[in-house]
Amino acid sequence: MPDLHAAIEQLRDDAAALFAQVRDATRDDAGVTRDAFGAKETAAGDILIRWCGAHGLAAGFDAVGNLAVTLPGARDHAADVLLASHLDSVPRGGNFDGLAGVIAGVLVLAALRQTGAPADRGIRAYGFRCEESPWFGTAYLGSKLCAGALSLADLEALRRFDTGRTLADHLRALGVAVASPPIGVPQIAPARIRAYLELHIEQGPLLESTDTPLGIATALRGNIRYPYAKCHGRYAHSAAVPRHLRADAAIATAKLIAYADARWRALIEAGHDDLVFTCGILHTDAAEHAMTKVPGEVTFSLNIGATTDAAMEALHGDIVRRADELAAEHGVRFELGTRVGTPATSLDPAIQAAAADAARALGIPARPMPTVGHDAATFARLGVPAAVLLVRNSNGSHNPAEDMALADFMLGVQVLAETALRL
Repeated sequence: MPDLHAAIEQLRDDAAALFAQVRDATRDDAGVTRDAFGAKETAAGDILIRWCGAHGLAAGFDAVGNLAVTLPGARDHAADVLLASHLDSVPRGGNFDGLAGVIAGVLVLAALRQTGAPADRGIRAYGFRCEESPWFGTAYLGSKLCAGALSLADLEALRRFDTGRTLADHLRALGVAVASPPIGVPQIAPARIRAYLELHIEQGPLLESTDTPLGIATALRGNIRYPYAKCHGRYAHSAAVPRHLRADAAIATAKLIAYADARWRALIEAGHDDLVFTCGILHTDAAEHAMTKVPGEVTFSLNIGATTDAAMEALHGDIVRRADELAAEHGVRFELGTRVGTPATSLDPAIQAAAADAARALGIPARPMPTVGHDAATFARLGVPAAVLLVRNSNGSHNPAEDMALADFMLGVQVLAETALRL
């Protein structure tokens, strides 16, 4: 379709206006908060629905609350291509995480509409709710609802961290019938999805460090997490207790984290260069600690990620073994708590190749690279061929300083459209 890329470029100002409108409607101090299954997430969807209507697209919230967009008159196909990402943000996050992919999908459909594409083109766009895990303690809830992968029992068990209300309550407030169907029934059957394509900002510095506007994800990192780990020692007077009689929770925990970092480095050198490790929470008890006390308790978290389960398990096993050794050495007790996480997810090599060919044909630099979890994981695990395109983004993500250049975004939209057509 020779005019499609020109039509996309003509929508550049519309893209900028959509980002600005959603940012203004969901602003929270310096950043944005689009609360999962809440008012501001809905407001973002409403802005896109109005824009789609003005550009001749059929758009609205579907039976489980996700934003669904099609060419007018579109009918069910034996195989559709889905262009999707998520509407929500983390609390006080950035404006581009998730939203960029949703806007990219509707721009592609609008450009197809402008160029006279038939209604039965077989390309749909989605804006999923609640991809981010902080809201309900687990990720991908909107895409799981779309795939029919959640039950009513799941909805009643999950509670939003800030409201205390269940996912079922939040869905009812949105007018969703919490029954089967639609709960537990796919809104679009996985067997009818030819491919799932997601555009997303890169959430790290690799593309910027290599001066590359786009990335093509090779796999989605899984994770092994202990969000609420503790080390229990014994409080004591700092000047009165010799080393061999102490049960110092701080020193034992510090040694465990230092060991994890050393093993991380060794596993990278052994070839697991996609492995990541983070201790994002590390503190003594503010109600008890003092400069003159031996610390009796430390709270910390462990977060291991990789594109292979084997790499994650290797580091996890090393950490658990070392915790047992340090417990005996220091007279402390490590209580890691409940292990949570998701498996690593492979992405479709054929779609990666199609995206790389599309980028080369358009003269747009792109590099292969692993990425973090996205809604693509929901569909890939159901056997749907899935891929993720990454757009260069300064200052990381999950913070108000996200800074994706509009020019890079438009390049990503061009490759997204070309890849979809090649499929």
